[in-house]
Amino acid sequence: MNIAPLIGGFAGTLAMTLLLQIPKWIGLGNIDIVRAVGALATRKQEGAFFPGLVLHVSAGIIFAYAYVFILSFSHIPINPLTGLFLGAVHGAIIMLLVSIMILEHHPIASYHDRGPMTGFAQLLAHMVYGLVVGTVVQFIA
Repeated sequence: MNIAPLIGGFAGTLAMTLLLQIPKWIGLGNIDIVRAVGALATRKQEGAFFPGLVLHVSAGIIFAYAYVFILSFSHIPINPLTGLFLGAVHGAIIMLLVSIMILEHHPIASYHDRGPMTGFAQLLAHMVYGLVVGTVVQFIA
């Protein structure tokens, strides 16, 4: 079994999560993707961090394997550029899902109003995720 996507997915998820924390750290926003994902599962804010972390990291690893599968199936090498491209496509899809699922239908009302930067931050973060996944997988494989 190829562990490169496992390591790349973990590293990409870490980079993406840290990037999404920057607006909160500098006072420009309050994006907390880990708790938001956890609260989708638990339906409450309290105790949502750990389930959110497990779901977020697991999804990051699964998507890294999906990136590798899609590119290997199409005979395109995975590298930083192709990872960045898949991250951009992935991020555009996530922007739409975030605006529908989280901004409008999240069970916790405080997640309903996040503003236009939330979608942009998700797009940028997924591009960084793809870049890191592509770089790590190319380096290890």
